[in-house]
Order: sequence, then C-alpha cells, then structure tokens
Amino acid sequence: GLGKVVPSSNPAAPGHDGRDGGLSFLGYVVESITRASDSSSEVVQGGMAKALLSIMTCPKCGVHEAAMLQAVRSTFHVYLVSKTTAGKELAKRTLVDMLKCVFNRMEAYDIISRDQEATKKDIGKQGANGASNARENGNDDKTVGTASTTVTNGSGRSTLKDVTAPQTGILDDPSNAIGLFASQYHTDSYLLFRALCKLSSKTLPGDENVGVSSTGGLGIGGSGHGVNFFSASTTVDPLALNSKILSLELILAVFEHCGDAFQNGEKFVYAVQSYLCVSLLKNCMSNQTSVAHLSLKIFLLLVRKFKTHLKSEIEVFVANIFLRVLESPNSPFEQKVLVLEALRALCADPLMLTQLFLNYDCDFDAVNLYKDIVHHVTRISARACAPINTSSSATKRDTDQELDLSRTGLEVLVVILRSFLKSLDLPGGDDKFDENDGSSSLSMLRQNLKLDIGETTASIDKYRIKRVPSGMNALEKEDSSENVAEKIVVAFDKKRTAQQNFEIGVVKFTLSPKSGLSFFIENGFVELDAQDMARFLYENSEKLDKTQIGEVLGREPDASFIKEDNVDPERGGKGFFLRVLHHYVDKMEFTGLSFDESIRLFLSGFRLPGEAQKIDRIMEKFAERFTRQNTDVFPSADTAFILAFSVIMLNTDLHNPSIKPERRMTLESFIRNNKGISVDGGDLPEDFLTGIFNRIKEKPFSLKEDDEAREKVSKESSRDMFESLFVFEGPFGSSAEDRKREKFRKEREEMMAASEQMFKKRPSKNMSSRKLNLDSSTQLTDSVSPADVVKPMFDVTWGPLIGTLSQVLESSTNETSIALCLSGFVYSIRLASHSGMSLARNTFVNSLAKFTTLGSIKEMKSKNIECIRTLLSIAIIDGEYLGDSWSPILQCISQLGRLHLFASGLDSEDQFLQVGSPQLTKISEAAREMEENNGKAVLAAVNEVLIDKVFSSSVTLSARGIVNFIDQLVAVSEAEISGDTKRGISGVSASGGTKGMQGKITTSGHGIEGPRIFSLQRLVEVADYNMDIRPRLTWSQIWENMGNHFAKVGCNENAMVSMFAIDALRQLSFKFLEKPELTDFNFQRLFLKPFLLIMENPGSREDIRELVLRCVDNIIRSLAHNLRSGWKIFFSILTLSASDPSAKIKTLGLAILQRLLDEHLDELCRLSGNVEDVDLPKDLDTDQEQPLSSLQKRQRNANADDFVGLCKASLSFVQTEKAENPLPIGLSMRALCHTACYADIIAEKRVLPPVSGFQSTDPSLSGYTYTGLSDDEALEMAIWRPLLDGLAAGICSSAPSSSGGVGCLVQRGSVMALRAILLRHGRLFSVPQWAAILSYVILPAIQIGAENDCSPVNKISSESPSVSSLDFIGEPLSLPPLCDDEGLKKFSAMAQSDESSPSRPLGTAELLVEASFADLRHGGDGNLSKAYRLKKKDVEKRMVHLQPFPDSWIATTAPIALGILSDLVHVNFLLLGDRAIDVLWPIISKQLSRWTVGSLLHQSQVDVSGSDHENGKKSLTNVEWQPCEAIVRIACKEWCRVYQSVLSGTAILDKTLLRSWLKTLNKDLSDIINQNIHVEEKLRNDIVESKLASIERQNAVRRGNMENDEPLPRMTHLDLLPKLKSRCIAAHCLQQYISSFVNELAPYIDEDATSHLVDALCTSKLASRDARQDEDLAHAFQEAFFEQWGDGVEEVEAALRGVSASGTGHRGSSQMFFLTQEASATKATVILLSLLYCQNHGEDIDPDSWDAESYAEPVLMRSIMDVLTEFLASEVKDGVFVDPNVWRSASESGGQVAFYCTSFAGVVVHILEAIHGLEREKFERHKESLFPMLCSLVCVQSDEIRQWVSSIFTKQIGPLIGVMEESQ
Repeated sequence: GLGKVVPSSNPAAPGHDGRDGGLSFLGYVVESITRASDSSSEVVQGGMAKALLSIMTCPKCGVHEAAMLQAVRSTFHVYLVSKTTAGKELAKRTLVDMLKCVFNRMEAYDIISRDQEATKKDIGKQGANGASNARENGNDDKTVGTASTTVTNGSGRSTLKDVTAPQTGILDDPSNAIGLFASQYHTDSYLLFRALCKLSSKTLPGDENVGVSSTGGLGIGGSGHGVNFFSASTTVDPLALNSKILSLELILAVFEHCGDAFQNGEKFVYAVQSYLCVSLLKNCMSNQTSVAHLSLKIFLLLVRKFKTHLKSEIEVFVANIFLRVLESPNSPFEQKVLVLEALRALCADPLMLTQLFLNYDCDFDAVNLYKDIVHHVTRISARACAPINTSSSATKRDTDQELDLSRTGLEVLVVILRSFLKSLDLPGGDDKFDENDGSSSLSMLRQNLKLDIGETTASIDKYRIKRVPSGMNALEKEDSSENVAEKIVVAFDKKRTAQQNFEIGVVKFTLSPKSGLSFFIENGFVELDAQDMARFLYENSEKLDKTQIGEVLGREPDASFIKEDNVDPERGGKGFFLRVLHHYVDKMEFTGLSFDESIRLFLSGFRLPGEAQKIDRIMEKFAERFTRQNTDVFPSADTAFILAFSVIMLNTDLHNPSIKPERRMTLESFIRNNKGISVDGGDLPEDFLTGIFNRIKEKPFSLKEDDEAREKVSKESSRDMFESLFVFEGPFGSSAEDRKREKFRKEREEMMAASEQMFKKRPSKNMSSRKLNLDSSTQLTDSVSPADVVKPMFDVTWGPLIGTLSQVLESSTNETSIALCLSGFVYSIRLASHSGMSLARNTFVNSLAKFTTLGSIKEMKSKNIECIRTLLSIAIIDGEYLGDSWSPILQCISQLGRLHLFASGLDSEDQFLQVGSPQLTKISEAAREMEENNGKAVLAAVNEVLIDKVFSSSVTLSARGIVNFIDQLVAVSEAEISGDTKRGISGVSASGGTKGMQGKITTSGHGIEGPRIFSLQRLVEVADYNMDIRPRLTWSQIWENMGNHFAKVGCNENAMVSMFAIDALRQLSFKFLEKPELTDFNFQRLFLKPFLLIMENPGSREDIRELVLRCVDNIIRSLAHNLRSGWKIFFSILTLSASDPSAKIKTLGLAILQRLLDEHLDELCRLSGNVEDVDLPKDLDTDQEQPLSSLQKRQRNANADDFVGLCKASLSFVQTEKAENPLPIGLSMRALCHTACYADIIAEKRVLPPVSGFQSTDPSLSGYTYTGLSDDEALEMAIWRPLLDGLAAGICSSAPSSSGGVGCLVQRGSVMALRAILLRHGRLFSVPQWAAILSYVILPAIQIGAENDCSPVNKISSESPSVSSLDFIGEPLSLPPLCDDEGLKKFSAMAQSDESSPSRPLGTAELLVEASFADLRHGGDGNLSKAYRLKKKDVEKRMVHLQPFPDSWIATTAPIALGILSDLVHVNFLLLGDRAIDVLWPIISKQLSRWTVGSLLHQSQVDVSGSDHENGKKSLTNVEWQPCEAIVRIACKEWCRVYQSVLSGTAILDKTLLRSWLKTLNKDLSDIINQNIHVEEKLRNDIVESKLASIERQNAVRRGNMENDEPLPRMTHLDLLPKLKSRCIAAHCLQQYISSFVNELAPYIDEDATSHLVDALCTSKLASRDARQDEDLAHAFQEAFFEQWGDGVEEVEAALRGVSASGTGHRGSSQMFFLTQEASATKATVILLSLLYCQNHGEDIDPDSWDAESYAEPVLMRSIMDVLTEFLASEVKDGVFVDPNVWRSASESGGQVAFYCTSFAGVVVHILEAIHGLEREKFERHKESLFPMLCSLVCVQSDEIRQWVSSIFTKQIGPLIGVMEESQ
C-alpha cells in the first residue's frame, strides 16, 4: 500500500513533516483521524474522508509531507475497501479534491512568485523598494490559504494583494535526486506525484513479464474494474487492479489540474521521466484494458504538456510500442483499438500533430515519427479488405474485429486531415464523428474508454499567432514569421533527401566499403576523420552491412583511405583504418560487464572478418579497452587478449554445425587450453572459466540479423508440422488464441526490454543544466503555425492515404467506413486544392469520381450515391481551386444528367445514336434498363438543385477560376460528343458487371453511350451567367474557347447535340454579324469560322451539316448586303460539304451548288468575271487593250481563285477514295455534270484566267497550273487544271461505285465527262497544252486506275488466246453526235422542262454529259442521238446487263478510258498536223505500248541485268509493270481503234498527212510486235531454265548435296507462266486486229512499213513455232495445269474425266497458245500479202507507188504452201482424234483443239478464199503447186474447207480443163 512509498508515521523520523523533524499538532490530528480507516462502517469511513478533506483544504491549516501523504493513503484505503458505489465515489472525489488542493496551491504560489518578481522590477525602476519589501514581509498562512482556496475554486488568477508565499521548504533527500524546492507546496506536490507514480507501477498478475520491476505501493484491495484483452486470462486481484486504476486516475487528475509550475519545473520533469514514463511503459502494455486505457490517456497528456522535455520518450512510446502493437498480428484487438484511439486523440490536435512532424520528421537525428504513424495506420485501415484465410469458429469475430480496426484507423486518418483543415482555417476542420451508434462492440468500447486530451479546438486560434523568442524585436519577429515555413519545408526536404542518399550509400557500402564511405563523405554524413568515421559506423551499425563494417575495422595497419603521401592518419592517410578501429572500440562501454558479455556486446555491431590477422588486431584493441575499464578482472591486457581469442574459438567450436558433437570442445579442454595465461604463468579461476563456458554454450555469439533469419526459417519449417499435430482445439492441443497470446507475450517482452534500453540510452543531463526556457531553435519550432507545415505533412500523407481510402471504399459495405472514406476524400481534395498540390488533387478527385460507378454500367449502391453527393459538395465549396480536377467532376455531373433523364421517364439521349450492330443495340437495351434503375435511386437521393448550383456558382469564380472551369466543361462536352464521357471515371472494375441480353458482361459504357448535350447546355448557361458580368478581355478568352468548342460540337453525328450547338452558335454569331464589317477587317470570317470548322470536321453529323449549310444559305440570302470577308468562308464550306461523309449532306451541298448554277449563274459569272472591273479597257483611238491596274489584277486573280474554289466544290462531290460511308453515285454523276458546265463557262470566256501568279507546286494555292508551258498557256490552264485534275482523280478513283449491277459508275462518268469536255472544247488547247493534258491528266489517271485494280480480273487467264475468258469486259464508246444533232437538241429541250433539271440552256459539253449519263443510267445502247427518248416519264427502263465484276476498273472503265485516245485522235489530233504526230502521238503510243507489253526500267538497268544472262539470272526483274490479260486485250483493241480513227479520216486529211499517220502507226505497231516477241522469248527461256533448275535442286536434295531449307528463287517457272501467256495473247490479238483493218490499210501502206510489219509477223510466227515445239515448255504448262487442279491423283483425274478423244484436254497447253499465235500471225501475213498481191491497179495509180505484187507474191506463195502442207499432214495424223463437231466451222476451231489442223483451219479458209479470188493469170502461174494441195484438201473432214475447194475447182480449175462454171 501507500505506506511503503511514504515516510513512516513515527514522529522521531527525520523529515516527517518537512519542518521540524517531527509531527506537528495538526499532524497528530491527521494521524488520529486516519485510524478510522480500519473501521468497517462506511459512515465512519466517509466521515473520515470528509474530515481529512476539510483539513487539507482549510486555509488556516497546513498539512504537508508525511501528514499529507497519510491523509491521502487513508482515503485511498477507504476507496479500495468500500463496498458501495456511493462510498467509492465519495472517496474518489475526496482524493481528487485533495490533489487539486495540493497542486493548485503550488500553482498559486508560482503565479504569486512571478508577479512579485515583476512587481519588484517595476518598483525598482521607480525607486520604491520599501513598499515592495513591506508587501514581501507581510505574508502568513491566511493569505496562502486564501490563494489556495481561490485557485481551488477556480475563481481566477490571484494577485499579490491576496497571496504571499510561505516559507521555502527543503526536502532532505539522501539521494540528492530532488534537491531544493521553490516552496513547501512544490515539495508536497512532488512527493504526492512520486508516490502515485510508484503506486501505479505495481505489477498485476498476468503482467509479470511486462516492463521493468515495480516499486512499492499500497497493497490495498478493491472491486475489479479490468477487462482482459484475451478471453482466457489469469485471475487478477481486484484490490490490486483497483489500486492501479485509481492511482492512474489520480495521476490523470494531476495533469488535468496542473499548470506551468508542474509542466516547467525541472524536478517534476525529472519525476515524469524517471517515474511516470516507466510506469506508463509497463501499464500501456498491460493485459487489462482499463489500465492500458488510462495509461494511454496519461501519455497523451504528457505529449501535450511535456513534448519539449520528453522527445526521446515519446519516440520510444510511439515507435517502439504503439506502432509495433499495430503491426503485430498477435496483439489483442482491444489493445490495438486503444492504440488507435490514442493516435486519434494525438492527431486531433493540430499543434501536437505539427510538433510531431517538426520535432521528428524534420529532425535529422530523429525518426520519421509522423510518417511512420501514417503508414501504420493506413496499413491497418486496409487490413479489413484482405480476406481472412481461416475456417475456425473465430472467423466471424476476427472479421468483425478487423472491420472495427479498419474503421478506427480510418478515423485516425480523417482526424489527421481535419487537423490540417483546422490549421488552414478551412471548412471541415471542426467536424465531429457520429458516435451515437452503440450496437457494435467497438462503439461500446469507445463509450467506456474515451480518450481525450482536452480542449484543442478552443486553443488553436491563439496558436495561429506565431510565437517567437521574447528577446527578438518587432522586425526580427516579422522576419521569423515570414521565413519559418520556408525553413521548415527546406529542413524537411533536406532530411528526405538525406534519407534517400543514405539508402543509396548503404547499397554502395554493401557492394564496396570504400565506395560507400566515399559517398557518405561526399553527401556530408561523415567527415574524412577517423574519430567521426568510427562514430558513424558505431551509430549506424544496425543500418550498414555488418560484414563490411568488420572489414573496415580489420584493415591492415598501414591501410589508407587517400592514396597520397604525408597525410595525417586521422585524415585518411596511412593507418587511417587502424585509427578508426581504435576510436570505434573507445566508444564501447564495458564497465561492470562480465568478460563474455563484453565480447558479446563488442561483436554485436559488426561481423568478425575471416582472416586471423584482422581478428587479432580487433580483439587486441578490445582486450586493451576491457582491461582499462575493468582493472580488477585481469592483471594485464595480454591475459584478456588471449582469453578473448580463446572464447571466440570456443564459440565457433561449440556452435559450428559442421563439427560433430563428440569432437566439440569440453569444459575440461577449455580450462586446459587457458592454463597459464595469467601473469607469471598463473591460472585464471576455474569458476570464472566455467561460467564463461556455460554461458557461451547456452547462448552463442551471434548477430541480431542471423538470429532473426534463423528464427524465421525455424518458424516457417515448423508451422506446417505444428498445424498438422494440432489440427483441432481441445485438451490435446493449445487453442489458436493461446498460441497467439503466447506469441504476443514474447513480443511484448522484447518491446519492453528494447524500450527500457532506449530509456537508459537517452541523453543524460544534469538537473542543474536543465533550462526552463527553451533554446532559440526550440522556440522557433514552437512559433511555427500549423498552417505553415500542412503542405509537407500532407505530401507525406496523401500517397498511402489514397491507396487505403480507395481500397476500403471499393470493398467495404459498412456505412461508417464508407462515410469515413468519403470524408477523407473531401478533406484531402480540399487540402490539396488550397495547397496547390495538383497531382494529389487530381488523383483524389479522379479516384472519387471512379467510385461513383457513373463510369460503368452496373447496379449503383448507396455508397456510390454518397460518392456522387460528395463530389457535388466539393464542386460547390472548393470550385475555385479545382483547376484541372473539374474534369472528372463535370464528367460525373454529365452522367447524373443522363441518369435523371432515365429516372424521369424521358427518352435517353442514346435514342439519337446512329444505328449500330444488333448486338450492340441489345447490350445497350440491357444497359439502359440497368441505368433506369440507377437513375431512380440517384434522383431520390441527389437533388437536381445541387447540380444547378455547381454551374450557377461559376459567377463567383475568379477570372482564372472561370477559365479553368470553362476549359474543363468544354473538355467534358467534347467527351460527351464523342460518346466517351466515362474515360476518366471508369477505372473501378465492376465486381459482377452487368449482364446483357446476350449474356455478355459489360463493365463500362465505352462504345455504347452516344453523343449527349448535357454539358453543352450547361456551357450555354454558364455563358449566359457570365457574359454580362465579365470584363471583355476575360469574355474574349472564354468566347474563343467556346466558339471553337461549339464548332467541334457542331460536328457531332447526333442531331440533338449538333442542332443545339449550331443553334447556339447561330444566335451568338448573328448577334455579332448584325454590325457591318469595315474594310480590311475579318470579323465575318472570325464568326463564320466555326461553321467552317464544323464542315471541316469529318465527325459531324449530317443533320448538323445540313443545318450549317442552310444557315450559310440563309446568311447569303438575308445578310448578303453585309457579307464581306465571309464569301471565302462560303465557298470553303461548299467545298467541304462535298467531302462530307453523309449522303444527305452531300445531296444538300450539291443541291445548293446546283441551285447556284441554275438560278444565279449570271451572278456567279459576274462575281467571277467581274465585268465592271476585270474586262480589259480599250483605247478608243487605237482600239487596243490597255494594261490592267494593280487593283484590277488583284481582283481578277481573286475572281479566278474564287472560280477555282467553286470548281473544287463541285469536284469534291466526285468520290475518289474508299470511304466507310460511300457517296451516293447520283451525286457524283451530277457533280460531273457541273464540271461540264464550268468548262462551257470557261469556253464561253465568262470566266477569265488570272493575269499573274501561276505556279505548279502546291495545289492548295492559287495559280496552280502545268509545267512546260508558256506564260499565257500556263495562265489559261490555271482555271482548266482544277477541272481536269478532278476528273482525272475520278477516273482512277479507288472507291467502289456500283449500282444495279453496273459497276464503276463514277469512274466511267468521269471518263465520259472528261471525254465530253475534251471533244467539245479541245479546239481551245494548243499542242503543248494537249501534251500537258495527256501527260498529267489522261494517261496517269488510266495507268493509276489499272495498277490499283486488285480485282480477280487481274488473275483471269484464258485457256486459249482465241477463246477469251474475258468476254464481260466493256466496249469503248462510240463517237458522240455533233453539237447540232437533232436528237441532242430534243434531249436539251426535254431536260429544261424537267423539274429536276436546270431551266437554263445547257452548254455543249454539259449537254453531251447529260445525254451520256441518261443513256448510262437507263441502260442505253450508246446512241446519244436517241437519248431524248430516255427523258420521257413513261419510258421503261431497259434491261441492264449485269457485270460479273462490277467493281473492276479494268473490266468496266479501262475500255472507255483508253478509248479516249482514239477519240481524241479522230476528233482533235488529226487536224493538228505533223505536230500532233511528232508531239502527241509518241505520248499515246508509249501508253499503248505500256498496256500491251509492259513498262521497262532504264536501259542502264537492263544492261546491267543483261550481263548476267549466262548464269540464268536474267529474269523479268527489268520489267517494272506487267499488264494482265484483260488490259492486254483492251490495249490491242485500242490499237485497232486508232488505226480505224486514222483510216476514217481519209475524207478530211490529205494523203500526205494520212500516209504520215499510217507510217508512224505501222512502225510503232511493228515495234510493239517485235518488243512483245522479245519479251516472250526471254520469258520462255526463263521458264525453261527455272524449270530445269528446280529439277536439279530436287535431285541435289535427294542426293544430299543441298539443304532442303535453302531459300527458293524469287519467282519460279509457275509464276512466270501467266506472263508468258499474256505475251502470247498480246501477239495473237494484235495479229488478229491487223487482219481486221488490213483491207483499209493496204492501199496506203508503203514498202518499208509493209516490210517491217511482215517481218514482225514472221518473227512472231517463228517464235511461236519454236515455243510449241519446246517439250520442256510443254512440261511446264502441264505442271501448271496440275498445280491449278490440285496435288492429288483424284483431283487430276476429276479434271481430266471429261476429256474426250477429241483432244479438248489440250486447252491450256503450250500447243494451244502458240499454235493460235502462229496461226494468227500467218493469217495476218496471208491476208496482207494477198491484198497486196491482188490489188487492182486503175488509172489513178500513184506514180510513186511501189510494186506490191512483186513483193507479196513469193512470200505469199511460200506461206500458202507451208501452211497447206503442214495442215494436210496434221489432218491425216490428228484428224481422226478430232470430234466431227469441231469441223463444223473451220474458222472457229482454232481455240478448241490444240492440233495444227484445227488451229490453222481458219488460216486455210483465208488461203482458199485468197486462191479463189486470184486472177486467172495469177492462178495459172501457180497451178502446178496449188492443184495437188487442192486435191488433197478434198479429203479433209471440214465441210467448210471442202466447199471452198469445190468453189475453187469450179472457178479456177474448171476453165483450165474445159469445164465452164455455167455447166456446173
């Protein structure tokens, strides 16, 4: 009991009452009264307590020291033994009053003393020392009692008049620990406080292993109040527990009523450090909840009132006790809750929280206490989110406890944030928790155990006024106040940087000690000084690698740190590391320790090196140090050194696992090894050595790290075995709780032992050196306002905080936890916003926005709705500082607007989406149903007024704030338009997702939500709110952003969005456009530009673009008188409307253009031509044009530029590229008609070309024209080129344009339009201009179209040159009728009467295009003279032949496109004379050659490749482009048409010009045939060589001479075969067409042309003959046949199954191809020669004509005989295999069977026809050779041949034998 801690009641005992060494009268009275405490009557005990209280508080009585302690002890005893609650309450209340009395008297005395000192100073200044002395001498107990009563009753501060000091009391303390006190009141207070501390230190049962040993106390019993942390606990004595609790409560009362005398008195500070901290250290870890609770509460008060004196103690409590309790998985739930409650109370005071950060986290020598608290609390707050992997019965309880801990941790975090807000005087700092819910065990625990540290809110205001040292003047104070925050931040940053550098240095030190030490020296952690280096290693031994420390300490004696001579060893020279070792050992303290414990302590800081010499040096220094500090243990240091070495060897021998137990050192061996090591060979005491041996055997020398590692491995290895042995709880195994309690007991022992060591290691300071006033640095720290350090503190906090809040909010369903998380988000966002921490602010806002689940489609829970409400409140309250964080908030508000639509029963904005795929539609329906439910829930919880307030409060934002708000609102609106408003708020994954109708889970709305106008509406509202109140400069910035945004929004494909945006833009723009524009200003362009931007944006919707076009149209109609600079915007908009993805918009744009052409053509021409200003003025006298002025030139150039823009507007409707939304073909066709109209306008000179500024580099700039022209020609083409280039782009368009089975309508229409323009207005162009048109327009277009065609037509190959598989290829157009054709006139008249056609007269080119399109549209026959019939309303649509490949450019457009060449030759070029032959025809011929044979690379490249021909590597790599068979056939036909065009010009051309044309054509045709044969022969050789090489490669692989994986050649013989077939077909077609026009050609052909042509035909015939006889080539053809039909035998047999004996299987063979080529070459030769041989020479024979008959006769007869001879031989040999049906038409049998007799049957027919037509004289000349052949032909199977033979016999043979034809 109390009697053990107070002096005895013996009057003779010295110092009993502190005055005279004995009891005073009052002391005897007190002693007599206290005897009543032994009475069992509570009435007597109560009376005793009251009497003692009266004596203690009586102003006239003075009870001190022993008497006072006796009174307190007796009352304490009454409390413990009282049986009733009333008695206990009376005793407790009495004790509290006694304490108040004692301590209040001390505080009153202290106040009076300070007042007296101040009064003395004042009086001394006035020279009135006498009055002061009188007042000082007039004190008595009465005044002291009055003062005590006043202070006790709380009546306010006492004055000098009321209170004087009693005599100074002196406590005779033998230990001299207390010393002299200021007064008796100080002595009484100290004795009472010390007694209570010692009484509270008594150990309770169950707490025996907690902390240090207890001191004496009252052994008085009472009723138990404690609740044990564990369910199974040791029985606790109720009296002992009540005694401890009451003592702690009284200590708590002391702190609640103490003042500055107690807080700043050095004796009391010493008592707190020496007695109270030890007591709290033990009690805070007590198993009794109430004890631990009271201890924590006292600790909090200590932190508040003694933080400057207990810095190390606070660090021990928080870091080593509280945080380890939170971290331990074995600590009991209640204790963790208490720790969290303590931290909560600690953090609730901004001042204390700030001081923690300043005194620890900003102190280089302290731990990061605040940071550690935050990290531990965040970790424990998130623990409830992790699943508990257990199946025991305690799962539910553990789960609940984890949830409670998490909730408590969240409260601590929220409290921290509130403290920050309170420091910054921001909303939320004074918020309180709602703790009315008492249902949970945690709530009940809190109600019973409520930690509080006093009134923190009331005191924060006075601490916002920064305190500075009293000695500073006003300027110094102001400077300190301004710079202190910056100093703190700098200190914090320095420490953080230092810690990061230290960690880097640790890594470097581990890798290389010298490198690490150098790094530490460079960064200022240590100086290059041996003593400082030793200090650094000693102090950081737990952080640095201990092995490397040992290496540093064991370095050689002469080792140096700096490789320089004459350097002091202390500063890094030689011997530096030895000096470090000496200084390191000198820092060790071995006094009083046993020898082996000293070694253990010595080796705890490093690991001994492995080398014996290093160990020797280290232990030698240890022995020296130990001997010096323990002189009575060893006589000399040598003995200590030898024994130390022996002890280390003993430790190694006993505990080395590699040494077998039987071989380990025994005690006897150890004693024997150490004999004679003492002085003079003496022995050490055996007991001494035995003790060392036993202690080392029991506990080896080891490092802490090694012990922890072994323990961890041991735990992990034994865990499974332990759990398998005790799989159930019961009498055979300990329960999980028992194991947990045992583990925590060990942990608690370690914590307490470590804490006790820390207390012992704290800096020792003499009491005399303690200063009541803090030094200047401490005062500066105290003067720091909490607001100044909120930012660095929050910077430490927000990282782990956001993770914890997000984790808990996502997984928790507890309302309290959710509310705490939301509060944390609100406070964090507010702090980050006001502190300028954009990263933290954005992170918190984005995370909170995601938790609204507005970014995902799933069922919305109550916590999600609360997140929404939280976001809205943030927007309203903290909007000024949100900056970029407005974006996620506005995105959520946008989603709220959508949900409100659903909840209100209105149609969703998604109804305006474009129709997507059915699957998306179904998913969208399911999502819509889900969001309707969510909307109802949100509408019921979130008032729409809150949303409106967010936007209406924008008027309160600053200029910067409103700009940020507008920027983010614009960004959100843009996201709405793009249908992706959830991008920034959809990061929270749905736990279950939303299951759509198709069974698919949707976790976000990406790709489903359509464009919306919610934010756009709000943007208009904000503009309306702010338009009139904002300065013009600010509003101009807002309008610029808004205008651009309206332009972007107007491009949306949603009609509502776009229409709303356009309507808003229209109203704002009209308002600005009401004012007319002044000269040289561009206001109209500024306000009309958004319309242009809308049209430029490809993402706009057709409704909006339609509205834009109509708005533009309305502007032109209504505001044309005000339009100035807006005209260019108008033309640009029309141009852009053509490229719009919407067909409707294209139609509208084209309709506007059509209306402009139909109704305002004269105005447009006047605008473009500008007759008044642009027509060249003429001199009336000379009638000559005068030069234009500079203004007229600019105007004319501008007008031409405008006309070009108008042309581009129409041409842009011609679709030239593939598009997702293809352009309606009718629009393109109509636009093509516009081009003809523009051509007519140019031809009529209603538009004039520019006068300067032509260029040919940039099509987007004005004056774009062709190169190679004169200036005038270039300027003229500047207005032609847009039309021609646009049509060329249409010709080679890659966009599919099929309709009704008719393909490539746009391409063909472009060809027709270009053809019509060039045929009708070609007379306007000169030869150079025609050359430019051919080179830059026509030929590139058709070449690009051919090369870009990837249709299957490219790969179609006929089985025979004469039997085409490409019959579907179109035909060229026939020449159009003349301009005055009656049919065209009727068509024009009917077109003008049609409502859909223009009422104006059509130009010549436009009329031709209209007629051509009408014929094409109705499936006409191409006769444009009858096109007017197609305009009749009752006309029936003709049958349109469907094309198998409608999208093939080659099949549909190529014949028409290439046909332009022959048409131009016929209509235009023939009349241009020789220049056309010299300039234009080579361009055309080159293109025809390219399509017939292909294009080659430059000759140099050909020569280089040709040098390798011998090696078989000369392949067709020199061919740049190879035409397919379809193109070859088209080109060959065009050759024929060109000949026909020239030959048809005999009526308009003179014979000289005609012969020049034909001569040129014949030469080029012969060259083409020769070139084709040359390519054919090379291909044939390449194929054979490739085939042979392939066979050789296969054989080499079989023989093993070649790897099978060797790369194959780039092109094989199978790849080359199609090219060879194309060459064969080209030769055959050309030769076949020669046969068709040779009748008209023969009269005009000269000898040279004939010779060239016949030679070319003979070359072809010979080449084909060689090819058909080449067996290797035949095998290659056969292999290709098998490759085509498959690899297997079945496939080949199936392909050959239908082959009859007639030989139809020869189709596709080499004989089929080359026999056909040979036959056509022979046929053309025969026909040409027969014509020449049979020419009739009349009277008009040209004298310069050549002897064609003589030239033709020998060649012709030789050819006839060769053909007939081989034909007869083949007929005899192969005719029996030919089906008789094949012979029905001999002229058509060539492509059916690959025999000579069948292939040449048609040739034989032509030969017989020629023989039949011979004059009798010529026949008789050759009858001897012909007659046998004719006789043989009588027996052939062909009826046609036999008929011709019969006719020849009748006509030619009959007369010779006297049989006349009449007699037949």
